[in-house]
Amino acid sequence: MDKKLKDSLSKIKLLICDIDGVLTDGSFTKSTSGEELRSFNALDGVGFVVLRLLDLNVKTAWITGRESITTTQRAEELQIDDVYNGVIRKIDAYIELKKKYGLSDSEICFIGDDIIDIPILEKVGLAVTVPNAPKYISNYAHYTTAVEGGKGAVREVIDLLIESKGDFTKQLDKLLSDLR
Repeated sequence: MDKKLKDSLSKIKLLICDIDGVLTDGSFTKSTSGEELRSFNALDGVGFVVLRLLDLNVKTAWITGRESITTTQRAEELQIDDVYNGVIRKIDAYIELKKKYGLSDSEICFIGDDIIDIPILEKVGLAVTVPNAPKYISNYAHYTTAVEGGKGAVREVIDLLIESKGDFTKQLDKLLSDLR
């Protein structure tokens, strides 16, 4: 990891993620009862668990433009600190989170992939996008993941975040000793 990215990541105290196209591949289906269903990647889920277990003082939040019970349920399973479901003007949620945790922009990382994410991407200390985002979104990002959204992109960022907070191998050894 390059020094500039590591320096930005080491300051992060809040990780905010978009859902569609970031934590999912952007597709959804409807159940026979009309409920929207999404498919979340297990690697991303484990990343959130590892981040919480390592207790690195990093809060987590999801802000999504589409209201979905599936998103709420997955966030509860992963113990995401804050969830904003069905929010089109995402910058308002961002401002609320920033105030709630008393953070500066430089202490926040946001992973987004579409036009409604741009106002937050423009503000945060570390703006991240995914390779499957519309090409112009990369103009607003400091980092583009190697992995596509819905295929472990968030886990990639979480692993980098953990690495930036100290010796990655030592962090993993600590976690493994707790799991043994």
